[in-house]
Amino acid sequence: MDLHGNIKYIDFHTHKGKGDAETVAIVNLMAGDSVPGDFSQNTLFSAGIHPWYLTAENGWLLKSELLLTLAHPHVIAIGEAGFDTLHGPDEEIQYDAFIYQAKLAEELQKPLIIHCVKGWDLLVRARKEINPSVRWIIHGFRGKTLLAQSLAESGFIFSLGCEGLSKEIINAIGTDKIFLETDDSEGDIKGVYSLFTSVSGIDQKMVTEIFRDNFNSVCCI
Repeated sequence: MDLHGNIKYIDFHTHKGKGDAETVAIVNLMAGDSVPGDFSQNTLFSAGIHPWYLTAENGWLLKSELLLTLAHPHVIAIGEAGFDTLHGPDEEIQYDAFIYQAKLAEELQKPLIIHCVKGWDLLVRARKEINPSVRWIIHGFRGKTLLAQSLAESGFIFSLGCEGLSKEIINAIGTDKIFLETDDSEGDIKGVYSLFTSVSGIDQKMVTEIFRDNFNSVCCI
């Protein structure tokens, strides 16, 4: 699915948004969730094992359930997968679940959407272990500029919401490694695009083309 000129907005990671005639939305599902039977036009999905809902006891079940959710053709990405040292099980339990999902992403050739809170060392360790061919996208990044630059140089892509947008972050990452998202906020993706245009100084038409090209290069449907 190469995006055409009618698509003006791409909400790369959302829990509340939906697609329409001019917007593509990637709606997040959890392992075992069913894709809604009545999803709207240009609505796609990701599905993963989020570290918040992972335990030592349920890991094996979530892995099996994830396979069922990923079987739907409109699930185009794996995730949220990742690390959260503030809210989740022991690090090695999180690491095992992440590696499982990263290997699935390689097998299925789907991009991997990442949740990471104070787990950057684990994430870098996992990337070195997997050496992925698919793109790994860190969603909701709100870290420092030097961290963003280091991660971008290591091959990561970023999905940014309003709280993560700044001129310094955009310059450190590069526009070819950025998507925009609403996550679970109340705002819509048009507002995030407007903020990006204002902060970056890039005109709206070019911004639309940048993110459409980024999507086409990362998401093969």
